[in-house]
Amino acid sequence: MDIYFWQDEDEIELSVSADTQSASIRVRVPVDAVGLIIGRQGANIKLIQERTNTKINFSDEEVDGHRICCIQGAEENISLAQKLIIKTVNEKPVIETNEMLVPQVAVGCIIGRNGEVIRRLSHNSGAKIIVEREEDRLITPVYPEDMRKIILKGNREQIEAAKILLLEKVNEEAVMRQQISASAANMSHRARGRQNSQERDPCQPPVSNGTLCQESLSTGSCERFLEAYISAVDTAAHFWLQVVGSRSVQLDKLVTEMTEYYSNEDNRELHQLDEVKEGSMVAARFPHDSSWYRGRVCKCQDRDEGTAEEKRQVTVYYVDFGDTETISGDDVCELRTDFLRLGFQAIECFLANIDPESAEGDEAADAFEELTYAAQWRSVMVKVVGYRQEAGGNTVPCVQIIDTNGPMDIDVAEELVTRGLAKFASGVSGPDSS
Repeated sequence: MDIYFWQDEDEIELSVSADTQSASIRVRVPVDAVGLIIGRQGANIKLIQERTNTKINFSDEEVDGHRICCIQGAEENISLAQKLIIKTVNEKPVIETNEMLVPQVAVGCIIGRNGEVIRRLSHNSGAKIIVEREEDRLITPVYPEDMRKIILKGNREQIEAAKILLLEKVNEEAVMRQQISASAANMSHRARGRQNSQERDPCQPPVSNGTLCQESLSTGSCERFLEAYISAVDTAAHFWLQVVGSRSVQLDKLVTEMTEYYSNEDNRELHQLDEVKEGSMVAARFPHDSSWYRGRVCKCQDRDEGTAEEKRQVTVYYVDFGDTETISGDDVCELRTDFLRLGFQAIECFLANIDPESAEGDEAADAFEELTYAAQWRSVMVKVVGYRQEAGGNTVPCVQIIDTNGPMDIDVAEELVTRGLAKFASGVSGPDSS
């Protein structure tokens, strides 16, 4: 038996035994090189076997960080297979671990819905991309609170490619943030009148149906907070919100386009409705800012006094904001079908952990509006912690709301209870309950 060694005697040991028909050789291979020799779905080891007319197998056992590779065949073929395996291992790329910091606000954009984006970035770069968990960041914060650490694993080229792709996502998020800020500045403060879901029973929030689609609060993770605007308020425990993101910019553009179109008298005449039906989608002027929005007709009614035009009154639920107004029938037009290209943005919610009956009344609602910047287009953070089944079969999310705009984070539910304006729901004992 002849014994052969790799360049580094401590790394790989080769031993050979032969008979008159064939020979075999045993190779000690470092565990971290086995996958490289085998290749994806065994492609590399199959290629070596075909080129050398040998049979190559790995033992299942691991000893001292090595696995045994057995090569069988004619001696000259074994020698060639041995050289190819040695070459494969010697050319094994060096795996490195690197770190980079990204803005906390860009993490959602990097991960994507259900992790779709980060998987694509990892596949395209070849590097393993790991976003530091929130709880780990809080344990040992060694960098600014508004930053998040990302760990990259791979060879140098893969890591550099991943960094470029991640920086592109960060820049995309920064551009979108600028657009969102511009959109928020462009949005008018809406009326602070109380909204009542009972007024719009004939037009419950729409669900997916052809071109009509209601946005949802699906996050892909029960632990993830979303940025949102509180857009309309019924009580301190019942309200509507919009998720902040690219859809915010799209909605602003849609409202601008609709307002420009329906402000033209000829266009309004073209889309005049001979009959307004309950439940139908319409373009409706908002009485407090004269802009035009998408709405669903809740009620049609006639007044006893006034002109014919004044007598026709229509109650409209504004599907992108959640508020309801009764307006003149002249301020309602047929909705162009292309204005349905964006999902309806208003999402009805309840405040989690709060007894709804305890939060009724104007004082509590005023405090809620103050704490959440209602209809002021200043964002808060929300997280779904449960759902409430309504009598009509509608499932409404119950959300925790955190105001992160000040020096200290404020849990809105806890603050309402502290002020004596609401009570925790049965079974909820304090701030740490959810």
